Amino acid sequence: MARLTSIPTIGVLLILCTTDGSVTPTPVSGQAPEAEVPPEALERHLSRLRELQADFERFRERHTPVTPEREDATCDEQIGRICIWFGGEDEGEPVELAETRRARVELIRELSDAFEELPSAWTIGQLVHYLVESQNVQEAERVARGCGIEAVWWCHALTGYALHARTEYTDAEAAFREALGTMPEEERRAWTSPRFIMTDDGRDAFDALDDPEREARFELYWTLSDPLFLFEGNDRLTDHFARWVEAYNRRDAFDPLGQEWGDDLEATLVRYGRNTGYGRTHAPQRMMSNGFADTRRMVGFHHPKSRGYLFPERFLESPSDIGPETWITAPREARTWYAPPYAPEVRGLETQVGRFRRDGQMLVVGAYRPTIPDGDDEGPSVAAWSDEGGVTGPPAAGLFLVPLDGRAPLRVQGREAEGVLTMKVRPGAYVCSLEVVDIQGRQAWRARQGVSLPPLEPGMVGVSDLMILRPDAPLPDSLEDAIPHVRPGVRLEPGERFGVVWEVYGLRIQEPVRVTLGFSGGRPGFLERVGDFLGILEPDEPVEVTFDDVGPDRLQEAFRSVRLTLPDLEPGEYTLHLRLELAGRTPVVKSRPIVVG
Repeated sequence: MARLTSIPTIGVLLILCTTDGSVTPTPVSGQAPEAEVPPEALERHLSRLRELQADFERFRERHTPVTPEREDATCDEQIGRICIWFGGEDEGEPVELAETRRARVELIRELSDAFEELPSAWTIGQLVHYLVESQNVQEAERVARGCGIEAVWWCHALTGYALHARTEYTDAEAAFREALGTMPEEERRAWTSPRFIMTDDGRDAFDALDDPEREARFELYWTLSDPLFLFEGNDRLTDHFARWVEAYNRRDAFDPLGQEWGDDLEATLVRYGRNTGYGRTHAPQRMMSNGFADTRRMVGFHHPKSRGYLFPERFLESPSDIGPETWITAPREARTWYAPPYAPEVRGLETQVGRFRRDGQMLVVGAYRPTIPDGDDEGPSVAAWSDEGGVTGPPAAGLFLVPLDGRAPLRVQGREAEGVLTMKVRPGAYVCSLEVVDIQGRQAWRARQGVSLPPLEPGMVGVSDLMILRPDAPLPDSLEDAIPHVRPGVRLEPGERFGVVWEVYGLRIQEPVRVTLGFSGGRPGFLERVGDFLGILEPDEPVEVTFDDVGPDRLQEAFRSVRLTLPDLEPGEYTLHLRLELAGRTPVVKSRPIVVG
């Protein structure tokens, strides 16, 4: 579990703060205009409300149960006064007493009455915030929609905030985009800048772009950061905007951690998200400079499954170059945290993705198999939808291709727990995502990687990706026959006999070809670089197979399939290489990373 606290510490806990559901504030009128009152009268009015809000937060602190501070707790990250640590997923949940819930109800009523008397952006912001915190999200949405103040953008932002809390992500995004279109330019630049969530270099490069390119980069970045395309709406984007709503609310309010608002609190909120609950710790051994023991330390909690989902900034220049990784970052390595409410547990998905040429289009083939650890995370895995895996809910699966030119993601969906999905698209650069979700169990699997297929120049020879077949698959005569037997994943056992298929394009009729298949240690350094097989192995059995081939009888793709026996290799990462040598033409190399274990 992760935590966050002021030094005074930050954390991750389940979103299970309960409420008695009794919040029923005075109805807010549909379009009540802001009253014309002297500035000094408005300030007196707001000053009273700020004191009420501060009184509630002080009351919350006094009535938050105290637990001993862990002696081994150290900061995984420190931002100014704020210490963030990931304490593991076995820590207890934050406890909120009934007295605190009742005090919040009273504050909500005071804010509601005050807004009726004198509408203001501050009051409506606090009212919606505390309604959401009390889990009265339907009322929060109604209040936000009936906002009616002069700062229309703030009404839209609060509506998006409430809709996000209701998990209505598509509508929430629409409301936030309305807010972006009407808010002051300085505020808009802050909300659409990667400030805090990227490194300083990444942020500076992003903000240096001209406006059209910056906007396109913003849209692509957040599209690629969407945790799961299987669910409508981009909840990671709307959560980011919801964090900015809360930051705007906190700038002129008493913070629950008891700290005066500053850049460190804003950075912490934008990076790690809104708190799901609060705790209080004490450490009698910690002394203040004046000799008195400082035993108070308010702690904010986050969901224990929080992970990093943002697309790696180093690949933003060319996202299709990213390798086959999930890029879901563990809490201690993540620059930001998030846990999708619909599937807080997202694991890596065993996949094998290949590209083929068909009628001027790119055919993408994706085989997948969701697994869960059989025991600890370091041990072997078993199929999730198996007797050993124990998953019984209906699965949903999807193959998604995200074009890098701004078009909407393309999709093919299925209902099989394990299988192969295919999609034809026009050649170009994409990010591919294979996803499976167990909605009943609120868990998911995904694997993402870049895919691209440049045009085949006249006179050049091209090769598809190598695809490894299931152990019991017969050698097929065509790609169409091979697709149902593509292995989900590239894990092989020493000595295993398996089939490999590929296609060759651009061969002349009956053109002679020398074919070499071989293994090397580690992942390929350059997947399609013509040259030596890197670090050829020398076990007891040969690791290279060479044979002569000829082109097809007529101009078409040439499908090939062979059966190989994996040498007796030590467990680890290796690469299967294919090399084609043609008389008078440049050799072609294609590689497929594999895992032996």
